[in-house]
Amino acid sequence: MTMRRLFMVAVAGLAVVAAAVIACGVVAPGSVPFAPGVAGGIAVRPGAPLPMLQDIDPEDLDPARDIPGVPPVALAPPGGAIVQSNGIRIPKPAMPTGPRRIGIQVGHWMTDQVPAELGKRITFQTGASWDGVDEVDVNMDVAERVKAQLTARGYIVDILPTTVPVGYIADVFVALHADSDGTGEKSGFKIAHGSRRGPYEDKLVSLLRDEYGKATGLDWDALGISRNMLAYFAFNWGRYQHAAAPHTPAAILEMGFLSNDYDRELMVDKADGVATAIVNGIQRFLDEVPRSKIFGEDLVVPQQRGFPSPSPRT
Repeated sequence: MTMRRLFMVAVAGLAVVAAAVIACGVVAPGSVPFAPGVAGGIAVRPGAPLPMLQDIDPEDLDPARDIPGVPPVALAPPGGAIVQSNGIRIPKPAMPTGPRRIGIQVGHWMTDQVPAELGKRITFQTGASWDGVDEVDVNMDVAERVKAQLTARGYIVDILPTTVPVGYIADVFVALHADSDGTGEKSGFKIAHGSRRGPYEDKLVSLLRDEYGKATGLDWDALGISRNMLAYFAFNWGRYQHAAAPHTPAAILEMGFLSNDYDRELMVDKADGVATAIVNGIQRFLDEVPRSKIFGEDLVVPQQRGFPSPSPRT
């Protein structure tokens, strides 16, 4: 059977299951039927299959991947989900208490300890390296400086490895990475967020972009934002349990090109300024978006959609 044929069969199968769930109330194993108090839908327990949410990516059927021909199974997030005719409702989490919390993920840190759901391929993604400088070390250095500044302002900061806690809840989540083009020609930074998430991530990306651009002088690399960034595993809760919760405002930041002399000097020798730019963007977001907005309402996200055409990898 050809790869295209496998892909079409997988898409058709998921569509049939989704239709059955909505039209007939037939739910996947592990889910539970409509219960009193659940408004107009079918409740699905945390971790239960949620095929009508599944985004089929042609790369899922690539024989070079971990399990050829078998795409990852979309699962309900830790708080469960409610399947409705107009989408999938994600119940709001319990309102966090205490100081506001920020999660800073160090890109490529501890990739050898990822859970099975992320796949073996993650263990080989050790990050960029150029002129004796390793990306993971740059990411960690900036993350620690960001933590020091935010902690001094009274916030709680978690420095996270590649593996994000299941359904991670925070007021902000930012994944730090550095890019490389293999030639040293490209320069600039880029930031992205995922889909089917809360309504405040555009603001988070905008504020981070504004502060980072002003402080570093780097150009905005809009054309370099790839599918891997938009579907980054650490906030792709529809495919992975080890991901930031859908209500958690999350973004991935490529701080610059490690392969570019100017960008690398900025990230290595002027890391305090890089960290301050990130902190300023986070601070503006926290000032403008209170917890009552972030965690105050259920989310309704669309069901299965087609994946965009591949774009250059990060």
